[in-house]
Amino acid sequence: MERFEKYTLESYLITGQDYADFQVAVSRMEIGKRKALLFRLVGMAMILFSLLGRLYFVYRNSYNSMVFFILTCLGVGICLYYDYGIPYIVRRRAKRYFNTKFKKLVANAVEIDGAGIRFISEMGNARISYQQLRRAYEDKRVILLEENGEIRFLPKRVLTMDEYQGVRRFLKRALRENYVQEGVC
Repeated sequence: MERFEKYTLESYLITGQDYADFQVAVSRMEIGKRKALLFRLVGMAMILFSLLGRLYFVYRNSYNSMVFFILTCLGVGICLYYDYGIPYIVRRRAKRYFNTKFKKLVANAVEIDGAGIRFISEMGNARISYQQLRRAYEDKRVILLEENGEIRFLPKRVLTMDEYQGVRRFLKRALRENYVQEGVC
């Protein structure tokens, strides 16, 4: 007989850093691996084209050198945009939004068991069964839970190692291929 497991994460506050991590994870989840790979390939192609152009272009003058230099810079920028540009921009906007909109923070608690996940706060309770979840996404700092257009998140900083492994086990068992881990250590 399987032992009944339940993880209760006691009261914790969402910080500006948690909210920024949530927004970055949502943007990465929406972009996906294929678009990120496409970004990197286009950037590398631009760099390669500019290097080959510098080597094999017959007329070497300052105008051609400037064009190839700009092409190289654009290629490097495109390659780095997904990893550094998007998170920086999203994080800045999220922190600014959090600082202006969330004047009063409310304490949250989460209960996770075999039937689903229950979010508890002063604003109300919400119970999400695993059948309602469309997908779950995990990165280094947060776990995203998507249900019918609404995305909730759980900061990993509030989880002990046992709780984290239990949450992963529940999500993997319930969602299987709809549980995506990206950059998890």
